[in-house]
Amino acid sequence: MTEDNQYTPPPGVLVPDSAVPAAPVPPPPAGFPVGSFSPTLPANGFATAAMALTGVYTLLSIASALTVQSTVERTKEALENQTSTGALDTLLSAVIGLVGIAAFIFLALWMARIRSNRTALGDTPGGPPSVEWWGWFIPVANFVLPLLGMRAISRKVAGWGLLLGWWLPFCLVWLIGPITASATFRAVDFGTGELTNPDALDSMIPLTYASTAALVVAWVFLVLIIRKTTAGHIEAAKAATN
Repeated sequence: MTEDNQYTPPPGVLVPDSAVPAAPVPPPPAGFPVGSFSPTLPANGFATAAMALTGVYTLLSIASALTVQSTVERTKEALENQTSTGALDTLLSAVIGLVGIAAFIFLALWMARIRSNRTALGDTPGGPPSVEWWGWFIPVANFVLPLLGMRAISRKVAGWGLLLGWWLPFCLVWLIGPITASATFRAVDFGTGELTNPDALDSMIPLTYASTAALVVAWVFLVLIIRKTTAGHIEAAKAATN
């Protein structure tokens, strides 16, 4: 039998000395051209949201700092007259709190996405697993764990200078916060409910200024970290598809 008339067995039937056909390779998902399928998921959206929300939180904190002196005076009047503070102060505090929660969620989502994408590319970040979600809430350890998580996902693209430029000012904000919040308790005699130490409330003003300045510095460095880490991740994903 000539080569042109070579016998071809029916589908699924193997003849002696024939090679076992290779397993079929599944096509890439719809929308990905052949040869350019990436195992990673987009991170730009989470990165943009994290930068924007942390920026809004910082701007609201600046607005609060600019009005802290009048806020202290209103607090003194409220304590002296046994009344509540203005609705505007309460509203601003509530908005700052809600934006802060949203900023945390999207920052954690971005960190988790970078972590999972690096793992999919075969470059497991290491560090405490999923620390971006729980590391912020462990007393004392939360002064280290989030930094280790950020270091794990940004290794090779963001150095310690950027990381500490973000983390040290942010820790300062954390340290100042409870001291500022305790001013009201130190200013009032809870036995009588009277304002007995107005100077304690006055101390809120420089503490708020210091905290806000540190927050601005921390935000600037955080944006640099997010941008550099996301850009490095995109480059790694592109290299993996070539």
